[in-house]
Amino acid sequence: MSIFSSNQIWAVIDWGALHYEAFLLKKAALIDRKTGDQGVLQVREGAFEATLRAVVDPWLTDHGEFPIMLTGLVGAREGWVDAASVRTPCSCDDIRQGVIQVATNQLKNVVISPGVLHTGNDYPEALRGEEVSIFGAKISDGWILRPAEHTKLVRVNDNKITNLTTYITGELCRLLDEQSSLCGHAGGCHGGIEQKMSPIDFMTGIRTSLKAGCLSRVLYSVSTRRLFNQIEVEHISSYLSGLVIGHEFRDIEAMGLDSITLVGGGPLMDLYQLAFEEMSIHAELIDAQDAYLTGAQLILEASAS
Repeated sequence: MSIFSSNQIWAVIDWGALHYEAFLLKKAALIDRKTGDQGVLQVREGAFEATLRAVVDPWLTDHGEFPIMLTGLVGAREGWVDAASVRTPCSCDDIRQGVIQVATNQLKNVVISPGVLHTGNDYPEALRGEEVSIFGAKISDGWILRPAEHTKLVRVNDNKITNLTTYITGELCRLLDEQSSLCGHAGGCHGGIEQKMSPIDFMTGIRTSLKAGCLSRVLYSVSTRRLFNQIEVEHISSYLSGLVIGHEFRDIEAMGLDSITLVGGGPLMDLYQLAFEEMSIHAELIDAQDAYLTGAQLILEASAS
C-alpha cells in the first residue's frame, strides 16, 4: 500500500555539502519550504538526527509524525549513512530498491535515497541528489543538463541513466569571483561594487570560451578587460560566468547535440537558453524544484508500497 494512502503529509530534504533545501508536502502539493546553511560538512560529531530534528520540529508540531526522505551528500561516506550508489545504467525502479531506512532515536520513518555511480569513463562519476530531479523531469530519451555548483550532463536512454559528466562550474565561478586576483579591486572583491547581470558580457564570455581551447588562458582576460576598460566593474561576474560556462558548452558543441533539456531555475537559465540558441541547440527548460519534488514523490511512494 502506498504511504500516501495512510499519511498524506511527507517531507523531502536535499541535504548537500554546504546547504539544505527542505520541502513539506501534502501528497503532491507544496505546503512549506525552507533552506539553510547547515550542510553535511557543517554537522559536527555525527549529530545528523539532532540537526534534522531542528529543521523539521516546527512541522512536526503542526502535523505530527510524517515520513522523511533525504537525498544528497547525506547518503554518502561523508554523511549520515552511506547508502550504496546504484550503478549505471539505472532506472527510477533501481533507485527505489536502493532506498534505506535510517536508525533513529526520536524521529520515525526516515529514509535515504541512494546516489548513482557511473564507471564508464576514465574515472568515476557520481550523482548525489541530482538523480531525483533527473527522473522527475520524466525524459525517456535525451540529454539533460542540470546546472549547479557541480553541473551534471546526463544521458537518459529508455528511461535509464546511462552516462553522466560533471563540471564544477558553479563552485569554480564562485571561488574565482570571490577569492581570485582576477576580480580584485582596491577595497576588496569588485571594490565593493554590486554585481549586475549583463547578458551582453555573459555572451561575450561564452563566445570567447567557445573560440579558445584552454580555460586558464582565457580566464586572464577577466583581469585585462577590467584593467583596460573593456568591461564595466559591475559586469565582471557576468563575463566570468560566461567564460566558465562556455567550457561546458565546448563539450556539448563537440558532441553535435541539436537538443537538450535544462533542469534549473532562476535568471541564469534565460542566459543558458540564449547561448544554446546561438549554438543552434534547442533547449527545453524544466523547473528544477518541480522536477525534484516529482522525482521524490515517485521514489518515496513506490518505496513505501
